[in-house]
Amino acid sequence: MALIWIAVALVLAVSEVATVALFASFLALGAFAAAVAAYLGAGIPLQVGVFGAVSMLGIIAVRPGLLGYLKRRSEPSQQSGAWGMVGQTALVVDAIKGPDERGHVEIAGENWPALAVDGSAVAEGRRVLIVDIHRTTLVVDPKVRG
Repeated sequence: MALIWIAVALVLAVSEVATVALFASFLALGAFAAAVAAYLGAGIPLQVGVFGAVSMLGIIAVRPGLLGYLKRRSEPSQQSGAWGMVGQTALVVDAIKGPDERGHVEIAGENWPALAVDGSAVAEGRRVLIVDIHRTTLVVDPKVRG
C-alpha cells in the first residue's frame, strides 16, 4: 500500500507544478505521510486518516501564510511611472493657494498639479514631499526642510 501512496504523492506533486496553486502540494505531503504510515504497518483507515489530517493541516495552517509571503515577494520593490515619485521632493513652481486650489510642482523636469495634504497654502519656491497621487494630482506635504 505504501507504493500506491507514493504514486499518488508523485501525481499530486506533478499536478502542483502544473497549477502552482499551493493546494496539491499539501495533498502530496499528506499522501507521503500516509505512505510512511503504511510502511510502518498502519491499517488503511489510519492511513486515510493520516492523509486527511496532514493535508488539511497544511491547507488550513500553512497555505495562507505561504501565499501571503509569495505575494509580497512578487511585488516590485520599486514603483514605476508616476507612483515612483512618491517619497521624493519637488519644487513648488505655482503656489498652492488653499485646500481646493491646485498649484504646480516640478519634479524631474516636469510640472504636475499639486495639492497640500493638510489643505494649507504653500508658497512658490518651497520644497515639498510627494506623499500620494490622486488621479493626476500630486498630494504633497509642505513640512519639508530645504
